[in-house]
Amino acid sequence: MKQKFIDKTFRAKSLERIEQINKIIDEYNQSGYSLTLRQVYYQLVARDIIPNKQKEYSNLSNLLSDARRAGLVDWWSIEDRTRYLRGWNHYDNPSDALRSTADRYRINLWEGQEHYIEVWCEKDALIGIVSSAARDYDIDSFSCRGYCSDTAMYRAATRFSREAKDGHKPVLLYLGDHDAIRN
Repeated sequence: MKQKFIDKTFRAKSLERIEQINKIIDEYNQSGYSLTLRQVYYQLVARDIIPNKQKEYSNLSNLLSDARRAGLVDWWSIEDRTRYLRGWNHYDNPSDALRSTADRYRINLWEGQEHYIEVWCEKDALIGIVSSAARDYDIDSFSCRGYCSDTAMYRAATRFSREAKDGHKPVLLYLGDHDAIRN
């Protein structure tokens, strides 16, 4: 929903960029995806609309913030996957709680299979797309957000070790770019 909170006059170039952003957002929304700020940025870079520079990312962030506040970009079209409300689920009665549990019940498609598979991706901007594809095959997915933390690596090693002890062959599919090592 587009909702206006401020009056703002945009330059013609900014209005053109907002139109490009809305086009990208609409393309992804039609496929069932919502985007993060970083995903919008990478789409603009990939389409040669802006260069891949930190200043461009900052400019985009400011423009998108102003555009949303001015009612030119849908508030629900951009998501922040790093900040979210944590809490308990509440139900009006026990039958509602049971119905909710039944709705989340899934048969383990990997029961009795030879392998245990996880898909990891380097860029948090891609996790929505990766997890959507992985979910279709009942595969868990994980975003390293650049570099994986020691905590996440330890937990993964524990999972893989447990799966190996249970007779499965752990497989990690990693999706990332090639960063040359510089000495």
